[in-house]
Amino acid sequence: MTTLIAELRRLYALPGQTLPDPSAAAEGGGDLVGPDGQVRTVVVGLAGAAAWPAVAALCEGVEAELDLPAPAVSVAGAAGFRVWFSLASAVPLVRAVAFGDGLCRRFLAELPAAHVDLLPTPAGRGALPVVPAAEGATGRWTAFIDPALGGMFADEPWLAMAPNPERQADLLAGFASIAAADFERVMAMLGAAAAVSPAAAGPAAGGAFSDPKGFLLAVMNDPGVSLAQRIEAARVLLPYFERAP
Repeated sequence: MTTLIAELRRLYALPGQTLPDPSAAAEGGGDLVGPDGQVRTVVVGLAGAAAWPAVAALCEGVEAELDLPAPAVSVAGAAGFRVWFSLASAVPLVRAVAFGDGLCRRFLAELPAAHVDLLPTPAGRGALPVVPAAEGATGRWTAFIDPALGGMFADEPWLAMAPNPERQADLLAGFASIAAADFERVMAMLGAAAAVSPAAAGPAAGGAFSDPKGFLLAVMNDPGVSLAQRIEAARVLLPYFERAP
């Protein structure tokens, strides 16, 4: 096992998951969502002319305001930049989506929605991009970068040649996963529980709701939603439940 794939697995692999080695020129990555609906990696993609300032604001915000470990950043060619959040403990898809949505609402609210790509999606789409990787026949490469030097890639978010795998591994070695306690603390700060979208929970819960409590109750009682997500909705709802007199 190369040091690069070891670092990728340390930060982003689900328990028992095997990620492809970028040095093997794999076409596809792993899946951000496990068979049990659990997630431990949230990726925020940012494109457009204002992509780098938005990346910088997001990275600064999660460290300064939320007191979280710095996320890794990669240049993604035509897709702009990607900001990688690693969770020490996997969480249900609905919570991972709520975490990403909460970050976007807090730090990226002024960015056009078309320029933001959040993975995994509420529907469970979450192909993990292989990094580093060649971008088709363009001669460009995706790669992890030092966020402090990100401004150098503002106009050209790619590398002109293949990055050194050992240097990529050394870069990733400096990043840490978000501890479970810190994740829970930040979820409360972001108010993410109240922002879970109907699509994140399931199609049968997609009606109109005037308050978060009503939505979470619908998720909890919806047989069309996975058991893990129903349990999670109940867990999030419990502290706010008003007992009848």
